[in-house]
Amino acid sequence: MISLIDIAPAFSFVLEKGLVQSSATYDPKAFGNFYLVLNGKVFSLRIEQDRGQVFIDIHNDLIGWCKLEYIIEFIDSSLREENLGAPPNPTRLANLLKEKWAEIETVFNDKKRIQALKNFIQKKTDNLLKKIFHNTSADQRF
Repeated sequence: MISLIDIAPAFSFVLEKGLVQSSATYDPKAFGNFYLVLNGKVFSLRIEQDRGQVFIDIHNDLIGWCKLEYIIEFIDSSLREENLGAPPNPTRLANLLKEKWAEIETVFNDKKRIQALKNFIQKKTDNLLKKIFHNTSADQRF
């Protein structure tokens, strides 16, 4: 079984914050892909590598899984996707998560802010889909 320290050492601080590894897979034959989930009381994290790209997602029962960078941007509007890299740099995301930990917990414990976050995530998702399918008509997509 893989461990957080082995695959994403920049995120090792989450263990001190109370997150516990709940599941993990690693396949060296499939481009070294891995998948790791850490559960916590307020939120969970999923760290996934697919063909060399690392994705970090955050979960709360009220919003489901979403990109960590969306939460960070919601909390600090001065941090836009362009500032985080494309794809976002995992070490930068780890540092921002550490810095913004208390604010993230506050958001997830406030139902009004959760609703605002849901709206923000929906808007970000819609914009992403428009970017992906900007030259495709609805008939051609399916």
